[in-house]
Amino acid sequence: MTAMPEGAYVSVIGGIRPGAGGQTRVLLQRHRLFAEHRGIDVPILTFNPRPDYDRVRRSLHDDGLLLPRSQVLNMHEDLRARDVSALPATPSPPRPPATVRPDKTDRDGLPWRSTVTPARGGAPWLEYVRPDGTVYARTPVDGGEGLVEVLRPDGMTLGSWATLGGLWCWWTRLVTPSTGHVFILSDSRFVSRELTAIDDDRFFVLHQMHNPHTIGRRHWTSEISATYADAMEHLGRLDALSSLTARQRDDVARRYGATDNLVVIPNPVELPDVPEPRPARRPGRIVVIARLHSQKRLDLAVEAFALLVRTHPESRLDLYGSGPERDALDRQVATLGLADSVTLHGHDPRAADELWAADVAWLTSAFEGYSLFLLEARARECPVVSFDVPYGPREQITDGTDGVLVPAGDVAALAAATAALLDDRSRLEAMRAPAREGAAAHGHERFLDDWADVVAGAVRRKPHRTRIDGVTLQDVRLGLPGRDGRLMLSARLDVTGVVPTHDTRLTWQAYTADSADPVELPATVTNDGSTWTIAGEAGPDALAPLQASGRPATVRLVLVSRNSAWRHELFAGSLRPVGRMRRVAGLLRRSPGRGRLKA
Repeated sequence: MTAMPEGAYVSVIGGIRPGAGGQTRVLLQRHRLFAEHRGIDVPILTFNPRPDYDRVRRSLHDDGLLLPRSQVLNMHEDLRARDVSALPATPSPPRPPATVRPDKTDRDGLPWRSTVTPARGGAPWLEYVRPDGTVYARTPVDGGEGLVEVLRPDGMTLGSWATLGGLWCWWTRLVTPSTGHVFILSDSRFVSRELTAIDDDRFFVLHQMHNPHTIGRRHWTSEISATYADAMEHLGRLDALSSLTARQRDDVARRYGATDNLVVIPNPVELPDVPEPRPARRPGRIVVIARLHSQKRLDLAVEAFALLVRTHPESRLDLYGSGPERDALDRQVATLGLADSVTLHGHDPRAADELWAADVAWLTSAFEGYSLFLLEARARECPVVSFDVPYGPREQITDGTDGVLVPAGDVAALAAATAALLDDRSRLEAMRAPAREGAAAHGHERFLDDWADVVAGAVRRKPHRTRIDGVTLQDVRLGLPGRDGRLMLSARLDVTGVVPTHDTRLTWQAYTADSADPVELPATVTNDGSTWTIAGEAGPDALAPLQASGRPATVRLVLVSRNSAWRHELFAGSLRPVGRMRRVAGLLRRSPGRGRLKA
């Protein structure tokens, strides 16, 4: 096994709740694997406002997701009970006269949180209090910008910040060792974005992505999910960004620049022993384990089952999981007359073992990161018929060998592919052993070795990290294709930050919404210290792939320096030759009929 670099390891997430989805399950699984197989305790830090995490801990213990010695530390619970009286502090700034309205109590009925409204107008704030009634923190009501304070019992200020992120950084430093490396394994893009502000080279922030970052078609050029948009603009601050699949890593690199902090760590599976005797598999039994959430599109599973049961009336569908879609699914099952053959079992922490007695499993999600359910099914020799959605299924299933992929959202294809397997028992049975072997390749040994390699790489890169503080474009000239079909560019860039010229690359690229990759256009690049110049000319041959699709093209500049990247869109529109070449200076005005010229 690859040795883990020396240091303290902590996991961070906004909050944990019982019965949470795959993101939390992966965090807890990683937590246990580090402890059981590497002897590394990884405290779990949470930041959501709760005074008592005991119910959460008990539930996770009861579900077998948390070890008896595991630490789950919540910032509010800790600050409410921690003795901070000896920590250095400064006088707290005066607050205006205000009305205090208690609105939260702890499990013992003691006041815990109040809403404070200034008597003379102004933004209200929240005050969090200890059991003795003294205030330990003040924050804005909406969690956005506004004065954030943490206080000693005597009212002195331990720290103040303009956002909650400052408090999160301060508390993370408070509960981690004061010497040696600290490796922050993040499963929250919001928390990781804030913790990268810790100005201490001992700290490493390594974030794990769990879902696609795009929406719609989920092509690399597609619109970015609103929940990812801000975090994706600050990737250079991370010591590592781990995707679950190589496809997603490559899509991030295509969109944001191929920086050296992009890595891949697929989810692991804890391979269960084969039970003896093996449970009998009921022919036609289909099992799905998922949150009852719109992402999982379980309505499509029920719809597909309604088609399947017409030709295979012995089939049954067992759905395990809880969530907001329960009532809608119950109504759908009743409306379709499937109550005798479809059962919604609710949350069951032992549901995975039902896969030993299932004939096949279904995955009907709209998107996935790297499905734990798919791993669990395959580990139990239960082939999966899955929608081919970004990103996981195609990386996990060898179509036709150990499972089946069907077009995303195609319920008729899902039903037909399942019927074909049920009608060809020899083919179905031949898939079981390869399915388990494929899952076994993602066991805990590989997973922990992957993490060891990623952490070691972050340590190696730390002294060489770069930082692009700003880029100013000067003397930009863009010539759109005329009769000769040439696209021309010249520009000067003034770059500030820590950007070593010997390990930095400036390119100009073009792409359409159909491009498999951005097309790098021919250019000559020179630099003189912090000033870069680029002169490029792309002829008809270089532009042909972009013009062939008939779609608008985007032309951009990309500067990549190790972990940092900068990109700037120059033009969006048609690159088809039209009349004489038009040269545009400044790129501040619209070109009629040709697209948008971008500043």
